Amino acid sequence: MMHFEECFKRINVFLKLIGLSIDNDDHNKTMVQRLRKHWMCFIHFFSFNILVLGEIIWLIQGLIYGVTLWEITYLTPCLTLCFLGNFKVYFFLRHMHHVSELVKALRQLHSSIKETDEGMADEAKKWLLFLTSISNLILLLFILGATAFALGPFVISGSHYYTTGEIKLFVPFLIWYPFDPFDIRIWPFVYLNQLWAAWVAIFSVYGPDCFFFTCCTFIQIQFLKLQHDMETMVKEGSRDREESTKNTFKADLVDIVNKHRELMRCVDLLETIFSKSTLLNVMTSSLIICAAGFNLMAIKNLALMAPFTSFLTFGFSQIFFHCYYGDYIMRSSMGVGDAVYNSRWYETGAAERKYLLIVLLRSQKPCRLTAYGFTDINLRAYTRILSTSWSYFALLKQMYN
Repeated sequence: MMHFEECFKRINVFLKLIGLSIDNDDHNKTMVQRLRKHWMCFIHFFSFNILVLGEIIWLIQGLIYGVTLWEITYLTPCLTLCFLGNFKVYFFLRHMHHVSELVKALRQLHSSIKETDEGMADEAKKWLLFLTSISNLILLLFILGATAFALGPFVISGSHYYTTGEIKLFVPFLIWYPFDPFDIRIWPFVYLNQLWAAWVAIFSVYGPDCFFFTCCTFIQIQFLKLQHDMETMVKEGSRDREESTKNTFKADLVDIVNKHRELMRCVDLLETIFSKSTLLNVMTSSLIICAAGFNLMAIKNLALMAPFTSFLTFGFSQIFFHCYYGDYIMRSSMGVGDAVYNSRWYETGAAERKYLLIVLLRSQKPCRLTAYGFTDINLRAYTRILSTSWSYFALLKQMYN
């Protein structure tokens, strides 16, 4: 339980940076009531989307009056990340009551794991270590990318001054303003405002993703515990046990069946919260990977290449971990049926076998996380995303040549 609370405390820290929180119960509240409650989040995203609108206007004007292909691909990953963050935060806030319900259910399930459970404590620590590693990796990629974008204008300005002897100001992102953002009196505020927008975009993606990875980790641990309990539930010589022992065994079996149902409900809650934003995530991952890869090929300036190295690595890793967790949940949910088959089911009575048969039949239909029902989120989907990214990259490269 200590590890459980620490993980969700960490998530809350990142969510509070954009004005969200999973501390409170949001049952029976409308979207307007949630926005009033999370008013800081509303202010953040209202101001943030003014800059997103500026990016869109810049792109439209660029397409009308003519800009280079690399300028469009320079803007594409940034704009895509902004849209992705907006969708993730909106649906996270929209389903906040499901978020609270999911956390409550997982907390109750996880409290049943004891430190003395043979093998389970080590298995849980292994998955928690993996969770910490991938969370830190994605956060590091975000920080490196944001730092590279923040330092880029100074490096380019210094290079321009060294070459021409002229001082020229730059900003991290391509955004249209109704005034001259390069006026020396205004530029510092524009620069800091763009860094703030990058911070909002980062944590609007990272916060919900961190929640998704954490919930998947604890669901995976619970499936492993369920398999362990199923395999060891029937002891040798159970056929000849006393009546009181039979009643205890039946009660334990009913408890395991109820936990299996509760665990499937947790997967359904996670699917409800994230399926729509995951659809956009799948659709945009190819775009981010393709555009970042093309920029690394086309741009010769090292200061401009640095942020897209982080973008490319983020594009590969973020969607991979989504697909990896989705694949593991599918396999571990089907593993419950294997655990029933590997147990001493033949030493149980007819009534108990009916319960075991229900679990066995239900486990033949794996628990799935999907992109709003269009495709399952698993490693096979990841290979399709990579294939699509390569196709887009080849097309861009041909246009560029």
